[in-house]
Amino acid sequence: MGSAGAAPWRTLARVARMSTAADTDAARRKADAFRNRKARHFVDQLVLAVQAGHGGDGCVAFHREKFVQMGPAGGGNGGAGGSVFVRADPTLHSLARVHKQAVAKNGTHGRGDWLHGRAGADYTIHVPVGTTVRSLGRTWNEREAARADYLADLFAPRRTPIDVEETPALWASRSAVWRHFPRYEDENYARSHFASAEDKLRQELGAQHKIERARPAAQRSAASLSARTEEDPSTVDTAADAGWAIDLAQPTPPDTPGVLLARGGSGGLGNPHFVLDQYRSPKVATRGTPGESLLVALEYKQPSDVGLVGLPNAGKSTLLRCLSRADAEVGAYSFTTLRPNLGVMRLDERGRHLDAPGAAPQPEAARLTLADLPGLVRDAAQNRGLGHDFLRHIERCGLLVCVVDMGPTNPLPSQDVGTLVRELEAYRPGLSQRIALVVANKADLLGGDAVPVADARAKLARLQADVDLLFAPRAVPVVPVAAKWRQNVERVVQTLRALVNPPP
Repeated sequence: MGSAGAAPWRTLARVARMSTAADTDAARRKADAFRNRKARHFVDQLVLAVQAGHGGDGCVAFHREKFVQMGPAGGGNGGAGGSVFVRADPTLHSLARVHKQAVAKNGTHGRGDWLHGRAGADYTIHVPVGTTVRSLGRTWNEREAARADYLADLFAPRRTPIDVEETPALWASRSAVWRHFPRYEDENYARSHFASAEDKLRQELGAQHKIERARPAAQRSAASLSARTEEDPSTVDTAADAGWAIDLAQPTPPDTPGVLLARGGSGGLGNPHFVLDQYRSPKVATRGTPGESLLVALEYKQPSDVGLVGLPNAGKSTLLRCLSRADAEVGAYSFTTLRPNLGVMRLDERGRHLDAPGAAPQPEAARLTLADLPGLVRDAAQNRGLGHDFLRHIERCGLLVCVVDMGPTNPLPSQDVGTLVRELEAYRPGLSQRIALVVANKADLLGGDAVPVADARAKLARLQADVDLLFAPRAVPVVPVAAKWRQNVERVVQTLRALVNPPP
């Protein structure tokens, strides 16, 4: 009886253990999915294809009204294509919302009765402040490639006779430039006035090129200042230098459209442009010119007043939570932070921390932007670990704070400081000069039964001496804290306030 009665209880216990394990696995999977979802929301590198709008085609039409059956040529010009601009928006902190293709609207075609087409709408790319925009090369679009052979022949010293049988490619390229009245294509090419129309087109295109070259560099588009590239956008070298780059370190003024990346094509010419004294009814017009196309690389370097750097699991995210209201993820494992976290440290007019526990409500008088950067490892400058993916964000920080593990498991924290200095210098010489403070975190683990108080003070004194020797003749203070329990955090606040806004 006893053994038979115990079997159901053992079954229930086994089911309970399986249920607990399943709940634990589900919680772990949910936490991993949440971390990955948060990480995907932050994008700091992107390659996008830029395509300005094409110009609308000119119209071949003749004015008709009562008692005027054979009116003059009345085809309107095509509208200009839209251009592509880029603006630095201070409300953005990631490139996640930037599409990989930026395409402006085409201009509409001209119509009869001298009605010109409408211009295409511009396309504006909004990027965060601190984004570097670099050209990877000007590319060929379909319309530009279709016109290239004929335009090269049009400006050649000696023209090539165009025949549909002998030069089919040149014939097709010419058809990509001209429009004709219905059923008049072959007849127009054979007429003697078509050579005069070509001369007018050559003069018009020459004038457009002359105007483009006369523009100051600040008014020219990035595409016109970039070298050509023949590579496919999916295989383009992101380190290529096409001769144009801009650093959007400041917000774009609201009264300007932004930086011009690609200019829209001009509209085609209607048939009134090709009226001759001896030929008053031209039956040809031109198609709109193609818009410029470009490949650009966007690289976002998150700007902040103070950047927290350190090895993995040093407590940078915990310190950020103490200094601001940022909800940075913390954990007892390495590489908890997979993307930079931003926080704002708010101060009142007396310099007191407004987000400290128990702080009285006061008007905000100043604020500092803090960036918790992912942990660096040895050889990070050689792109090991997270490497260059997050070293770039350190460039935008005005000051750097080294956060090191002061706990008993790290016998020599000054080695961590030396590792950070070497990696920063290897990535960019002079970058370690921005280190203004060393925070010795996890100091609460010292001074107990495991480590006597005297040994803890000696360890702190040795760290300060090594830091003085490493940064000499510059003075870099060392502040011990216990970020987990918010101990001595106020001293870090006051030190940062004095470093960013030194007293007179």
